[in-house]
Amino acid sequence: MTIKLKITLWFTIFMIILSAVIFAFIAFYSSSTSVHELRGKLMGLVEKNTKEIEYDDGELEIDDDFVSYKNGIFCFVFSEEGERISGAAPAAALEKGPFQDGVIRSVRAGAEPYLIYDRLVPLSKRKRVWLRGAVPERGGAVDTAAIYRAALIAVPLLIVLAATSGYLIAGRSLRPIKEIGRTAEGIRESGDLSRRIRVDSSGDELHRLAEIFNGMFDRLETNFEAQRHFTADASHELRTPVSTILAQCEYALENVSEREELYQLIGAIQEQGYRISHLIDSLLSFTRMEQRTESYTFEDIDLSALVLTVCREQGSSSEKGITLSEAVEPGIRMEADGALMARLLENLIRNAYRYGREKGRITVALEKDGGKIRLSVADDGIGIAAEELPKIWNRFYRVERSRSSAMGKGLGLGLAMVKQIVELHGGRIEVKSEPQWGTVFTVFFATAP
Repeated sequence: MTIKLKITLWFTIFMIILSAVIFAFIAFYSSSTSVHELRGKLMGLVEKNTKEIEYDDGELEIDDDFVSYKNGIFCFVFSEEGERISGAAPAAALEKGPFQDGVIRSVRAGAEPYLIYDRLVPLSKRKRVWLRGAVPERGGAVDTAAIYRAALIAVPLLIVLAATSGYLIAGRSLRPIKEIGRTAEGIRESGDLSRRIRVDSSGDELHRLAEIFNGMFDRLETNFEAQRHFTADASHELRTPVSTILAQCEYALENVSEREELYQLIGAIQEQGYRISHLIDSLLSFTRMEQRTESYTFEDIDLSALVLTVCREQGSSSEKGITLSEAVEPGIRMEADGALMARLLENLIRNAYRYGREKGRITVALEKDGGKIRLSVADDGIGIAAEELPKIWNRFYRVERSRSSAMGKGLGLGLAMVKQIVELHGGRIEVKSEPQWGTVFTVFFATAP
């Protein structure tokens, strides 16, 4: 049984129960009200007729305004001894039985139940008469029967209408689930991760669920593409040193006879081996950090002192004649892993050296900005085109123009690792760049509360 059918079934059962309860309430209330009204009419007619009876000159007189029958109510007069004087009872049983002044009671005349009401009317000091009113109890059920008939017609129609409406509403509300299933099945069959669930703007919970699934599909597609590029780029990065090693070995085996030339070839092979080893170590570190499989020590560190130390170490290289300067606000502290923070800054500075211009300048700045710590590394190098900026965080990605200018100097993992370190510390990183004018990387960390 589908969810739509279950919802419709439960909704219909609920409507049936609700209609039955309402019907029972209407029946009880209508019956009670009708009996109450019938009693009121009976008493009213009898009380009115008590004023139309007189005793004048020793004779009983009944005025013309005396009503012996009205709206199903019979009214007749008895002597104090119980002999009928006026009026005709619809059944002989109504003329019998004891009289009870001011009391309404039920009696049965054959198969018909009646309500009777007696009043003792004093006409003089010695003369009194009984006035009795009688009405069939079913007389008050005429309106109730009409209500029953109307309810028996209306309630089934309402139930059918409610069930139909519930079925249609359930179908419309559950449409996103059907779309989710259809889209997931389509992705499974075709392998096309670009397919998405069609979502309208209703904004209810199921449409929110569909949006979440779309976001999940976006993430899966992004991760899949990243994995595909990672595999291709890793293969590309490894192919070059491996090919170089094999070529050098084959050349050495076939052509080298002098020791000095052999040493040169072994040196070249060693250099490529170091390159492969560095690539493997970087990949392992990056993967452990990404998967959170390695434990890190977060403690209160003097970030200002750490930045100054890293800048002194990196500035001693004087690569390309580039000048490294720092503007560090003293006394800035934060909860962090010191080794990772040092690696973050080293990667940013090395990246600035690698793509900086000859005799250029690198500036490292650290300061508190409101409730945040801001760390920036700026260079005046070759810059990055706007369309390339979103891609620089991908593993092995290097801007094409930078590949030729920095060939062999980097693996394309530095910025990806920087982003992982920043996220591990709950921060965020921004980059601003303009070709031929330079690049500024800015990292923001929250200060301790």
